[in-house]
Amino acid sequence: MADLAGLSPVDLVALAAHPDDVELSCAGTVIAAKRSGKRTAIVDLTLGELSTRGNLESRARETAAATEIMQLDHRVNLGIPDGGVAVTDEYTVRLIRVLRALRPQVLLTPHKEERHPDHEAASKLAHRAVFLSGLVNIPTQDDEGKPQEPHRPVLVLQYMQTYTFEPKVIIDVTAVMPDRMRAMQAYATQFARPKNSPSRAGTGLETTDDKKLERETFLTQSGFYEWIEARARAYGMIIGTEFGEPFWSHEAVGVKDIFSLVTKRVA
Repeated sequence: MADLAGLSPVDLVALAAHPDDVELSCAGTVIAAKRSGKRTAIVDLTLGELSTRGNLESRARETAAATEIMQLDHRVNLGIPDGGVAVTDEYTVRLIRVLRALRPQVLLTPHKEERHPDHEAASKLAHRAVFLSGLVNIPTQDDEGKPQEPHRPVLVLQYMQTYTFEPKVIIDVTAVMPDRMRAMQAYATQFARPKNSPSRAGTGLETTDDKKLERETFLTQSGFYEWIEARARAYGMIIGTEFGEPFWSHEAVGVKDIFSLVTKRVA
């Protein structure tokens, strides 16, 4: 059960199955929101304890470093077992309690169709918790035993991880792209190249002497880091900016001002 002590309302929450999911996928949007004066938070469902590389201690250090880079107001972990994310009553209540404590207007979640089962489960769990969190007849309490007021985010957007989709909205993250990549690079154990592979000199992901880091994974394959940047460039190009992050929504996304839709520099 997450510790709610010290939590206060924020404007935007990004939900992740594992620490580093947000940094890999939509950190630019989170950082841009913070830079615009909004309060932001990440809710990690697990500690990522099943990761092939690194350990809980190194992951905690890396998560703290990424959190500082992103200047988050809060970061919460729900303590769900890695590999065991599921839509259960217990886990739904855990998430409802955090949503009611943080009270975000905007919630970012994994897309409903993903390579990792935990990511898909996180999306489904969020969908259920968001709806139930707004119901008066679903009672929850804070850490002091006081009843929590119902709350439901106004906008829920699903971010892209491995599988692609036709986005409903693309956010311009050009101004914050360097910090967005730094937040990802903070997870050095997850992205450092094995000794028998070309190093990424200058990226902050250089090879280390840890034998566990000699293992190749999906995240360490040649070109992965470059692919993340190239995808951001591709979606940025669609809207006429240098970098962009794509999102999907169950509902239509509206704007108050038609001119806010103008991002292209060339007709």
